[in-house]
Amino acid sequence: MLEYHRFKTVHDLYMKGRGDEARQQLAGLQRRYVALCDENTTLKMQVQEYEDILYLARNLAFDGWFYWLTTGSIKQGPFCPTCYNRDGLLMRLSGEAHERFCSSCREVYHKPVELAAAMNQEFPPLSGPASEAPGEALMPPPAALKRAKVIPFAR
Repeated sequence: MLEYHRFKTVHDLYMKGRGDEARQQLAGLQRRYVALCDENTTLKMQVQEYEDILYLARNLAFDGWFYWLTTGSIKQGPFCPTCYNRDGLLMRLSGEAHERFCSSCREVYHKPVELAAAMNQEFPPLSGPASEAPGEALMPPPAALKRAKVIPFAR
């Protein structure tokens, strides 16, 4: 913390005609001020990072297949579970509702075309990663059946 009484000391030194000593003390105060500003900026960035983490913790949901980010009534996604679990990255998946892929980790997710057409909405795959057998598809959990506005991936 800046010691405000030191500014008065600098002023008093100037008034007594001891300009060189006053300039030295003032230069020290300036260095301290710059250091405090740098520390303040660093702390503000850390606070913002923690606020971002809290925002994700409150608004990011995993439906069994993908991560979805909900902001108000808008559901954004889907995001790649592999990238998020491995690296903490929210990578939006591309492709159609029945087949999604991640441009980062190259993972491919499949969902039966018939179910995708019947649902007529953006939805997570039913069979998980492409490495799983396509015949082992499961119905999505009831929570995943809720309709929400989905922001599509920009092409």
